Amino acid sequence: MNIPLRILVVDDSALMRRLLRDLLESDPEIHVVGEAANGREALAQVDKLRPDLITLDVRMPVMDGIETTRQLMAYHPTPILVLTASLNSYEIDITFEMLGAGALDVMEKPRMGDAAAIEDARRLLIRKVRLLSRVKVVTHLRGRRPRSAVSAAVASTSTTPPAVRPKLPPPPEPSGLLPRPARRAPSASTAPLAPRFPVVVIGASTGGPRIVRQILADLPDDFPAAIIVVQHIAQGFSGGMAEWLATNLALPVHLATEGAHLHPSEVLLVPDRYDLLLQPDATIHLSGLPLLLQRPAIDIAMQSVVTVFGAATTGVLLTGMGRDGALGMRAIQRAGGLTIAQDEATSTIFGMPRAAIELGAAALVLPAAAIGTTLRERVGVLS
Repeated sequence: MNIPLRILVVDDSALMRRLLRDLLESDPEIHVVGEAANGREALAQVDKLRPDLITLDVRMPVMDGIETTRQLMAYHPTPILVLTASLNSYEIDITFEMLGAGALDVMEKPRMGDAAAIEDARRLLIRKVRLLSRVKVVTHLRGRRPRSAVSAAVASTSTTPPAVRPKLPPPPEPSGLLPRPARRAPSASTAPLAPRFPVVVIGASTGGPRIVRQILADLPDDFPAAIIVVQHIAQGFSGGMAEWLATNLALPVHLATEGAHLHPSEVLLVPDRYDLLLQPDATIHLSGLPLLLQRPAIDIAMQSVVTVFGAATTGVLLTGMGRDGALGMRAIQRAGGLTIAQDEATSTIFGMPRAAIELGAAALVLPAAAIGTTLRERVGVLS
């Protein structure tokens, strides 16, 4: 008989804690071993109970979700599923700060009084808990050290020895490629008639937001390639992720919209519930057809982009469960583009990168900290 998963529920509402306990324990292989009304109580409970996973509220008295996440990951690293009651900008910002601090995933809280919504939430909650509780999280020392010490540590580890990062040739130039396009504001009237710059497609799932931010933070604001990010995330959270990235990066970040044009020095995040398809003139079509179980699909975005940009495409496949992205990486590789998979040591879940590696579709397998540097080298940015 399987040993039940041990879950700690943290929420300042006693009613919500009771609902979450009932939903979780509807699965006989899940047992709620404790409850806490704020972050300080959660830290004491974790030290005593050693749960397999924590469901963590965002806004709480005494100690909120951000500080609780930081303290947990510094002293009691445990898989964390963030539960938020609202999709407003303030709460979403806190949510993504929690993901940046080490929480693994996020979902909206069950809506009281809506039986259908509660049942949907129950199934999603149990599926996420079963998946995330198996993740081996690591200690984040940022929660222990002064900020100055953290900055020095990050600086000392942000580069990778030359043996790990081989010198890369620049991407092949499509017809009419400009060597270093000048940065300009996005404008429908100035859309390129043909690809004139490289494109980077980044695919990520569980654990992805933090790594996506880390990689993009290594790129300058004049990075001469367009960047498309395909992040598997709960419905309603992609807009918040775009805003969170925009406030933390030098590069401008926008949620992709129908008919928009790709531009160098700009990041577009594919919205949840849609697949990104690229037209021959580098304009975006957002498809709502359920072509695959996972949407947005990394495979679809990569395969569509490479049909337009060919060898000027770079594919990056990050942490996540399953195989999405492996076929897209192979399409990029066959077209002569560069493909990079995140390594196992720095992946929260080594499913998607492993699938690409096993398919022979990853030219480079790199730790997260080396990917930004490699992308700069790829497009000829030296510093």
